[in-house]
Formats: sequence, structure tokens, C-alpha cells
Amino acid sequence: MIWPTVIGYAETVRLLAAWCELRQDFRHFRTDRVSAATFLDERIGCRLAELRSRWKRHMEAQGLRLP
Repeated sequence: MIWPTVIGYAETVRLLAAWCELRQDFRHFRTDRVSAATFLDERIGCRLAELRSRWKRHMEAQGLRLP
């Protein structure tokens, strides 16, 4: 199960950034490789803005500067 934060572009592919429950970390998924999705009514337990802020801090900690 993943909790999406943002969709963006990297060169020629579209990426979905999300919190991955299996890995307990933020991961990036190429949307052209997603073969199926099920949308659930469950909630992650925090606001989307907070999840997005955590992702930005995660990316910056890895040395990647975001706009």
C-alpha cells in the first residue's frame, strides 16, 4: 500500500512519489509501470500537506533541492 504525495516529471517519465508501507520509506514509482491500482477509503492518519512536507525533508536530506 502506498500513500501518494506528488506526481512529477523526470526527463521523459512521469513519477509518483509516495510513502510505501512495505518499505516504511518514501519511494518513487514510474506511472507507466503501474499496471493496476485500487483506491481505498482509508486514511494515513495525517494531512496530505504534512505527508508532502515529510517527503520534501526526506528528499533534501538526500541532497536533492526541491522548488
